[in-house]
Amino acid sequence: MKYSARRAWHDAYYVPKDDALARMRGDQKAKPKAPKEPGQVFSNGWYRNVYEETDKGRVLAARKPLVTANDSGRPSSDFFEKWDAIWRSKVEGAIRTLPKALKSFGAIMYAPASEFGADDCERVHEHLQNEFFKSVGRDRLLTMQGKRIVRLKLLMYAAMRHHRDVVFGGGTTLGGPAAISRFLYDVYGERLPSVQNWAEHWAGDWDHMLSILDEMERKALEPVSAVIRQHQEQEQSAA
Repeated sequence: MKYSARRAWHDAYYVPKDDALARMRGDQKAKPKAPKEPGQVFSNGWYRNVYEETDKGRVLAARKPLVTANDSGRPSSDFFEKWDAIWRSKVEGAIRTLPKALKSFGAIMYAPASEFGADDCERVHEHLQNEFFKSVGRDRLLTMQGKRIVRLKLLMYAAMRHHRDVVFGGGTTLGGPAAISRFLYDVYGERLPSVQNWAEHWAGDWDHMLSILDEMERKALEPVSAVIRQHQEQEQSAA
């Protein structure tokens, strides 16, 4: 069996043959929040807006979850099939030791759709904002226009989606700069200017966001990896 902290996190919370209930629980959790102040962006509950062109122009036709119970369904074999049931509890216990931001990070990156909601998205986004702007430096921050700050906050949602696609989507991502801008327009109605000069205008900030998410992942998976190592050591000693 291939040991994976990411998959262990997912399967620890997956309820077999319960997709309908999982979707219902997920719908209850994914309630969008309205902006609290000008310039504040929000996740729309991790939803994707679907637009239609009409004689009155472009209108919102539907809102679909970016991740559904089917998207995050269990693989053919349960990660814990050949484990003693206590190990599932140990993984869940290890996850509970994490700070809220890291628990929310793991929830939106690895857990079934029923196990996360808009609050988890917002918590991860807030942590990403704090880490990003703290490292940007006061001088550069003071020179930034308000519009760019808003766009950077929106770009963080794209980075979060990109990271999840990489770890859970088999490597399929949003795509290149034009696709990222299109994603932000479809979901938030905001395009990134100068994407044709991505390397100059956005690449550095984008890469920095991804590095923060990589560090969050490392910290979030540490306790789960420790449980897996403990299990492996027990297996080896019993062999």
